[in-house]
Amino acid sequence: MSTSDTDNSGELMGELIKELSPSYGDAGGVSCASLIAPTDLSNDPLISELVFSMLVWEASLKHAVEASACIHRELIDLNELRVCTAGELAAILPSRYPRAQERSERLLSVLNTIFRREHQLSLTHLREMNKREVIAYFESIDGLPVFASSRVILLGLGWHAFPMDDWLTKQLASRGITETSLGIEEQTTRMERLVRASDSLKYYTLVEHWASDLRRAKSTAGSKSKKTSKKTTSKAKSATKTPVKAPAKSSAKATATKSKGTS
Repeated sequence: MSTSDTDNSGELMGELIKELSPSYGDAGGVSCASLIAPTDLSNDPLISELVFSMLVWEASLKHAVEASACIHRELIDLNELRVCTAGELAAILPSRYPRAQERSERLLSVLNTIFRREHQLSLTHLREMNKREVIAYFESIDGLPVFASSRVILLGLGWHAFPMDDWLTKQLASRGITETSLGIEEQTTRMERLVRASDSLKYYTLVEHWASDLRRAKSTAGSKSKKTSKKTTSKAKSATKTPVKAPAKSSAKATATKSKGTS
């Protein structure tokens, strides 16, 4: 993408923000602490943000809120979650959760990696690092999406970042702001250059609310479509069934009468 394309993308991004502000300007924050009770996942705000961000990844804010409630209800704490199997965790998540199995495998891998390194599920030590060191720490954790680590950097540590996943990329690409041909790492870097540090929290918050609503609407529409399809198929099957003929009672009676008369 050329410099002129980037400049045009900046204008388009500005137009999108103006469009979203009336609808989402008062919607509140998108961080874990803004959407669920502070200790529902953990007493450590950064590990809570990391887990919540992995629940938002390729899903929506509402998905993550519902999943957090399920985890809080079914498990004692994140240590109990850490020793679950991926199948057990996927079963705890709300039904039809986007990428439930993959998400569960990634989340368990990330939590266990952190536990092995820190001997506890805590990320408080990140506050003693600079941004470059934090990025390197996150990049060394297998299975951790850049989207989730960027959310922790932006929402948990207050540094400049612009979280991107495939869903956000598609929505911004539909407005001409980016291209789906770029990888997520490239998308993230590009958006961090496109959006000023002083605007990153505001812009990401508005875009995430908007994209989450679009994702939720798509999930709801897909669910209704499946239900309608099942009903239609069921009716079609019922209509094509060959009716079972009732036995001809009158003919049987007539035959029996005739036999008596003959005898």
